[in-house]
Amino acid sequence: MSFYPVTPQPKAHWDRAIILMDMNAFFASIEQADHPEWQGRAIGITNGKTGTCIITCSYEARMRGIKTGMRVKDAKKLCPDFIQVAARPERYAAVSSRIMRALEDITPDIEIFSVDEAFLDITTVQPLLGTPAEIGQLVKRKVFEVSGLCCSIGVSGDKTTAKYAAKLNKPNGLTVIPPWQARETLKNVPVTELCGIADGIGAFLAQRGVHVCGDMEHMPISVLAQRFGNLGRRIWLMCQGLDPDGLHQDVPQPKSIGHGKVMPPNTRDIEVLETYLMHMAEK
Repeated sequence: MSFYPVTPQPKAHWDRAIILMDMNAFFASIEQADHPEWQGRAIGITNGKTGTCIITCSYEARMRGIKTGMRVKDAKKLCPDFIQVAARPERYAAVSSRIMRALEDITPDIEIFSVDEAFLDITTVQPLLGTPAEIGQLVKRKVFEVSGLCCSIGVSGDKTTAKYAAKLNKPNGLTVIPPWQARETLKNVPVTELCGIADGIGAFLAQRGVHVCGDMEHMPISVLAQRFGNLGRRIWLMCQGLDPDGLHQDVPQPKSIGHGKVMPPNTRDIEVLETYLMHMAEK
């Protein structure tokens, strides 16, 4: 098990420290762990043994150009030794539950963001467990101990910056963005790369000259607040590394359940649509 190097950070206590734990190619990694003969192989998960479209795939498959939504027959053209694997939702949920329970050994302040992601507020455990970077390494070790799987970790002073950091070094990375460096780090990042800023809000911002996070300092917070309410205020702060959103641990029973994903333009193929639907339903 190896880790990406982390730039040493001052050992000063952070006023707020948030970790985002993101499992790497979660479904495919579980299948490779359960079937050692598939380690290092290009595998793809489909809806059943006869599924024709790929729900998700291993990093080895991604390196060969295989993507979510691709037809199995097209994947095999790119990679003749591609392995098709039937999805096992119950197995994935069981592994996810094991990981989330294990993270409670580090801090009780956890928000399960999805089946393969979780936010941890480690602010209060720093005196006991060490610096935020050290606790990030601890999270990686804990996840590996209970699942045999690798994850990527983002560490910062707020949820949005931590989530952005987690995707910078995949797979199996650990990226630390200290709170005092968050604004400068995000300065040239496109606003649509931040979690929660989709095409609609992104278009609204682009029409007003906000393309990267650093542009936000030229827009009054009142403009976003008037259009989007509290969400607009949060977005204004998110782009400056100051996301005020806390962890949502006690989520009320939802009146409805939804999930969204952007598909290729002009998608009309029913099997491709069913693949995206299956992927979103499992998430």
